[in-house]
Amino acid sequence: MIPAMNRQQRRMMEKQQARVRAGRRPERAARLPMLIKTQQTLAPLEFLIDQLDAEGTISTDARGVPIFYCIADGEWYASAPAIAGMADFFDMWATRHGSQFKATALRQLAARLEASMPIDAPLMAALHAEIPNLRRIGASLDQADASDLLRQTQIRAELDAARATGA
Repeated sequence: MIPAMNRQQRRMMEKQQARVRAGRRPERAARLPMLIKTQQTLAPLEFLIDQLDAEGTISTDARGVPIFYCIADGEWYASAPAIAGMADFFDMWATRHGSQFKATALRQLAARLEASMPIDAPLMAALHAEIPNLRRIGASLDQADASDLLRQTQIRAELDAARATGA
C-alpha cells in the first residue's frame, strides 16, 4: 500500500488487482499431436500397399522374406511381424478406449505375407479403407498413451515368442 493514496484510489487499485488475479487461468500442458510419428509409422505400410497396387510384388530379402524399409531409422525389417505388431497396437488402443475398431485387414495382410499367400483385391480394398482410420487413431494419441501402448505391444510380442519356443 502506498501511503499517498486516498481510500478511493486504494479501493480502485484493489479491484484492479482482483480482476487481474481472477482473469488468470491455470496453464495446461500443451498436447502435441502425433502427426509426424503417425506418418513415420504408417509410411512403410502405405508404401508396401502402393507397391502391391502398382507392381503386384513387394520387396524381399535374399531368403524370400517380405521386408520393408523404415524411414525413421534407415533399416530393413521383416514385414509380417511388423504388420502384426501394428495390428496388436491398434487393437490394444481399441480395447483401452472402448472402440469397436479391429485391425482385421492388417492381420490378414500379416498372415498372408507370413504364409507367402497371394494378396487379393478384396484385401487390398479393406487395407485402403483401414488406413484413414489408422491415421486418425495415431494422430489422436498423446505421447504417454502411445508409449504405453508400444510397451504393451512389445511385451505381448515377447510373450508370444516365448510361447512359440515353449519357454
